Amino acid sequence: MARSYDLTSGSIPQHLLRLAAPLIMGNILQQLYNTVDGIIVVTSPQDLVSMIVTKAVKMAEMMHIPVLGLVENYSYFRCPDCGKEHAIFGESHIEAIAAKHGIPNTAKLPIDPAIAAACDAGRIEDVQGDWLGALADAIEGK
Repeated sequence: MARSYDLTSGSIPQHLLRLAAPLIMGNILQQLYNTVDGIIVVTSPQDLVSMIVTKAVKMAEMMHIPVLGLVENYSYFRCPDCGKEHAIFGESHIEAIAAKHGIPNTAKLPIDPAIAAACDAGRIEDVQGDWLGALADAIEGK
């Protein structure tokens, strides 16, 4: 008789975890399928990343989970002295990638030491910025 494991309890023995990794991943994906109404794919501006986004979108399509938006992390750095935006990791292609996959909503997050400091301090809710406002409004139907 097959034994059932609760994936959330950490009850899977290590030897079974290594042997059954593909089955477990399928099981995790199946659990996600039953609990997720949509996903947001987070990416970065490097050219190679578009291939990874394509894989994530195709997996979501196979699971019939809508991709609600695409967020580009490390999109730019705004100089604190002159205000000019610099594409440290390359020019953004987020709109083209979103259009290619029919993803309706996008957002760009800057490289900002204040965001990193707030995350490290467990205070991300204190960060002031409108980077995700339009995406959140679109998802909420506003």
